[in-house]
Amino acid sequence: MSGPKVVRIVTREEHEAICRGMLARIDAALEQWAEAGRRNDFLDAPAVEAARRRRDALAALAAQGRFAEMQVQAPAEESFLRSDMRFRLEKAAAAKAAARTHARRRSEAGVALIRAAAAAGVVLPDGVMSGLEQGEEAALAEGFRALAANRPTSHPKSTLAEQLRPGERTLSFSDWLAAQPAAPTDPDIDRIEARLEELVALGEVVAIEPLRKRLTEASGAPSSRRGLLLDGLEVESGRVLAEARKAADLMSALRVLLAEMAQAGLPVAAFAVSEDAAPAIKDIQARLGAAEAALARHRGDEAASARRAAVMKGLAGLGYEVREGMTTTFAASGRLVVADASRPGYGVEVSGAADGRQFQMRPVAFTAPGERADTSRDRDAETTWCGQVSELSKTLAASGGGMEIVRALPIGATPLKRVANADYGSVEGTEAMVTKERSMPKP
Repeated sequence: MSGPKVVRIVTREEHEAICRGMLARIDAALEQWAEAGRRNDFLDAPAVEAARRRRDALAALAAQGRFAEMQVQAPAEESFLRSDMRFRLEKAAAAKAAARTHARRRSEAGVALIRAAAAAGVVLPDGVMSGLEQGEEAALAEGFRALAANRPTSHPKSTLAEQLRPGERTLSFSDWLAAQPAAPTDPDIDRIEARLEELVALGEVVAIEPLRKRLTEASGAPSSRRGLLLDGLEVESGRVLAEARKAADLMSALRVLLAEMAQAGLPVAAFAVSEDAAPAIKDIQARLGAAEAALARHRGDEAASARRAAVMKGLAGLGYEVREGMTTTFAASGRLVVADASRPGYGVEVSGAADGRQFQMRPVAFTAPGERADTSRDRDAETTWCGQVSELSKTLAASGGGMEIVRALPIGATPLKRVANADYGSVEGTEAMVTKERSMPKP
């Protein structure tokens, strides 16, 4: 296969740029993950250290030129950090909601203890009374001791007999607390409570205050009215939480994208969103889309430039007459013809779109105006070109890039293209040839 070829080229520079961007994204995701952990107290030092080791292992893969491995593992690590943050936030919110339930249980026990003390005629110190009203564990223990110390005692002998009776034991505070009638639990309240705690963890402190008041009202409402209030809260809290999660995910995506853009040397101020202003989802989405487009354009331009430079460097290494300024001409026109110094009368034509994703490369023969074409050496020229393509592929691979042949025609499948002779030793001659070639239909 040595006729016209369509190839796809990737360069080491392109791989390195991608890996640097991915590492910048990992660093930003890791910072968000650790920040959320500090704010909500759900990370320990070993977990953070393990995450940093995984990040450093990715950097080592890139430094070793193992780009394919790094580019597979980096997105998985970024995805893990996001999902783990979400999981830990939900778990922390559930734990805080459970703690609120336990706090209510202690407050109810404190009220019960105050009533029991009053019924027994036991006077509790003011400090203990206020602590019982707040459900403080120390106050509960102190109040129980005071109540137990003032219980009427039986005859010493009978008391001793009761203590020695098999299976009997003195009532402890924990036993008494467990024996108190608990308020009926409501899974709807627990679920809404967990949602509100997750909203707090996501930073939506202001948004939950009205919901918290409505939940308090519903908790104390008569059963005939409670169901209606909870139904409304179920819908509203679900909606607010879904929007908060979406906004948090979008902000997270924007932060890692801006980190990647900054690493690439692009300005990011125009795309940043202030997190203190509770930005609207549409605004975040618009900025995210604009930032993605800007980065894609930059990456495309950089990659195309690197690919064109790699092709020209490869051709120069094969003995083609590549001169200073030809790469710029190639970029401007999308087509270039260069002569082979070792085969007078022959060269190669390279053409491709501005993005440089694919190139068409084909051997050509030069003819002067009015000169009769000599096709006797064309087959040899195509055969030589076939070997040169293999060499070019090896050169790119050795430098950390690669070349994939997308489409190729065999020797003799199409006549060798003939182009008018020009002064290939100068950029001006090349530009003149390119201008003329532009008007010719592609094969």
